[in-house]
Amino acid sequence: METLEYHETILKKVSFDEELLKIELKKAVRNTTCSQQPALLEWCGKELGPKYKELASSLMKDKDCAFNEPDS
Repeated sequence: METLEYHETILKKVSFDEELLKIELKKAVRNTTCSQQPALLEWCGKELGPKYKELASSLMKDKDCAFNEPDS
């Protein structure tokens, strides 16, 4: 199981508890690669809603790689 798939599974399982969800979302952002983060952001918007997509986006900006274009 890929890191991204793992975190999606965990996020689904803890989505009933807002505090747990926030903790696990922080871990997901920290543990996914820069190339996986746009997919995580899209998944959050689709599965968890705009509130958590925004939270994930702000956490990714702190990591400073999800929105950077890859060097050619």
